[in-house]
Amino acid sequence: MRKTGRRLLPTLAILAVVLVWGLSFVSTRAVLTRGLPPMSLACLRFAVASLVLLPLSRKIDPGLRVPPALRFPLVLSALFGVTVYFFFETRGIQLTSASNAALIIAAIPVFTLAAEYLLYRTPINWFQGAGIFLSIAGVYLIVQRSQQTGGQNLLGNLLMLGACLSWVVYIMLSRKLQRELSGLNLTARQSLIGFLFLLPLALLEHRRWIPGDAAVWLNVLYLGLFCSALAYFLYNYALRYLGPVVLSSYVNLIPLVGALGGVVILGEELSGVQLIGGAVIIIGVSIVNVRKKPPAGS
Repeated sequence: MRKTGRRLLPTLAILAVVLVWGLSFVSTRAVLTRGLPPMSLACLRFAVASLVLLPLSRKIDPGLRVPPALRFPLVLSALFGVTVYFFFETRGIQLTSASNAALIIAAIPVFTLAAEYLLYRTPINWFQGAGIFLSIAGVYLIVQRSQQTGGQNLLGNLLMLGACLSWVVYIMLSRKLQRELSGLNLTARQSLIGFLFLLPLALLEHRRWIPGDAAVWLNVLYLGLFCSALAYFLYNYALRYLGPVVLSSYVNLIPLVGALGGVVILGEELSGVQLIGGAVIIIGVSIVNVRKKPPAGS
C-alpha cells in the first residue's frame, strides 16, 4: 500500500506532463491561426520560460557557472534545440494540422536511436530495427497522404520532419552537457540563449505583429509557463520515482493526446490513412523503447 502511495503522485505528475505537452500542438496551432507570426510566438514562449526558469535556477543552484569548455556546446545546443527546432515546428504547425504535427514528432525517439547507431555504434537488435522501420513507414503514410490534400499540407509535414532532425542534433549536442550541468540550470540557460537567437527573427516579422486578444495571450502563457517551465519540473519529479523506462511508455502517449486534441478542440479531421500512419509510428516507437531488463540490484 505504501509503495502504491509513493507512486501515485509521480504517476499523476507524468500524466499531467503528457496532457500539457500533448496539447501544446493544439495551443500553438490556435495562436498561429489567429495571426501571430511563428517566430514571434516562439520568441514570446521562451521569453516567458526564461523569466520563470532563470530566477529558479539561481535560487536552487546559486553560483553555479558553466565551464569554458562547455560554453560553445551550450550555445549550439540552444541554437538547434530551441531556435532551429521551433523555426521548423511553428512554421510546420502553421501549414499542417496539429494532429499531423503531433504524430510526426512521435518519431523523434526512432531518429535518435538511428543517429546513436550511426555516430556511436550503439547496438540495435532486430526487434528495435523492426520498430525503426515501422515508425518510418508510419511517417511516410502521413506525409504521402498530404500530397493528396495540398502543397501546403505537404510542406508543413516536411517542416515537422525538419523539427524532428533538429531535435536529434540537440540531443547529441546535449549528451555531455547533461552530465556536467543540472537539468534546471541547463534548461534555463538554453531557454535564454534560444530566446536571444529567436529575437532577431521575431523582429523581422514586426510588420505582421497583431495586438492579440485574450485567447492569444493565454495560449502564449500556457506554452511558456506550463509547457516550457512547469512540465519540466513535473517530468523530473516523476523521473526520480518512476524511472526512465516507465516514463517512456507514458511519453509515447503525447502524440496521441496532440492528435485527439486537434480533432476535439480544433475540429480537425483524420483520414483512415493518417490514423493508420499514427498508430504505426506509436507502435514502432514503443518497440524501439523496449530495453533489456537491468540486472537485479542495479
